[in-house]
Amino acid sequence: MTVFQHVKDAIGAEDLALGDSGSTFSRETHTGGAISISYIDAEVIPSTTLGGYIGDNLHEQNTDTGTTEDTFEINSDGHGATLDTTGLTADRVFTFPNTSDQELIGATDLASVASGLGASLVGIEDSSELITGTDVETALTEIAQTVSDMTHPQGYKYGFELGYSTTTAIVIEAGMWSLWTTSEALVYTNLITTFTLGSGGSNSSSENLDAGAQELHYIYIDDSAVISKAGALITAVEFRNHTEVPTYNRTRKAWMNTSNDRCIGAVLIDASNHVLDFEVFGGHYYQYATPIEEFAIAACGATYSAVDVSSCVPKFATRIRILAHGHGTTTFCFDTSSTSATPEAHYVVSGHSQTFDIPVSTSQVFYLKGTTSVSVALYVVGYYIDEL
Repeated sequence: MTVFQHVKDAIGAEDLALGDSGSTFSRETHTGGAISISYIDAEVIPSTTLGGYIGDNLHEQNTDTGTTEDTFEINSDGHGATLDTTGLTADRVFTFPNTSDQELIGATDLASVASGLGASLVGIEDSSELITGTDVETALTEIAQTVSDMTHPQGYKYGFELGYSTTTAIVIEAGMWSLWTTSEALVYTNLITTFTLGSGGSNSSSENLDAGAQELHYIYIDDSAVISKAGALITAVEFRNHTEVPTYNRTRKAWMNTSNDRCIGAVLIDASNHVLDFEVFGGHYYQYATPIEEFAIAACGATYSAVDVSSCVPKFATRIRILAHGHGTTTFCFDTSSTSATPEAHYVVSGHSQTFDIPVSTSQVFYLKGTTSVSVALYVVGYYIDEL
């Protein structure tokens, strides 16, 4: 029997009543007056079932609209969440998102560099539709790639001009060129480099000068050698010579061969397997020390005849300088096509030698005719280097 039951038995049932202890009931005294007596809270009854039942029926809803505490914790007996107002300088309102899949994001998550947080949580406005990403993280990735491309421009070149050294070697001026192949590198030299041609020279992968006939050898940056070196500062070992003709690669903006090597120029080898003496002027005009005969003394007809100069003019050149030895007066007409009604260049030759620049086709062929048939000999003096 509980203490309250003893008290109730002692003073009489009519003196005790269960209810809200904040309320009272009136009880007549022995003198005929009345007194207010407080109810006994139902929750003090030591019976979980009965106390709970009474509490459920007698409890009044708490109408508090806030707390004066600086913090308020939810789930205080576990991994809770605490609302902390410390540091606020004014009242703040936090509105819960009205969607089923949106989380509340705080400053810590926004400042995080972890995957899925930070910049990936912040959207961007791109009304010009210049960026495909929809948040700051993906936009930064796109911009970083653009900057990378700008700092490593495809096709970039400066320097690496060729110069004659000996019958088996050339010199390569200091420079920097974009290789942009499997090694994706801007390679450079700081000094004039002497490069010896042939497999026994600077690079064993070079082609030997043993053809025994006039032919062009193209000078390349050796991509495989650059990868093996694993560095941007290159030496003579990272260049090589080969008769393989380069083609223009529009993706890499450069003249390349099938081995991902970038062409930087060409030299002419004679029948004695010697490099013919040459000089480059201003980085664009390549001149042979001795003109190369390409059209022996013969009659210049009144209709176009083809003159193929690909044996001494490299693939990347489409304008050449020729020397004409004329015998008699005529007007020479030059064109890149035999069917053109209007010549692309014409010069009057009157019984003496003179030089002039003419265009050639992408196959290094030009077409020649004269207004009158006279004997003439034509020599290639040099060529203009197109963009490499």
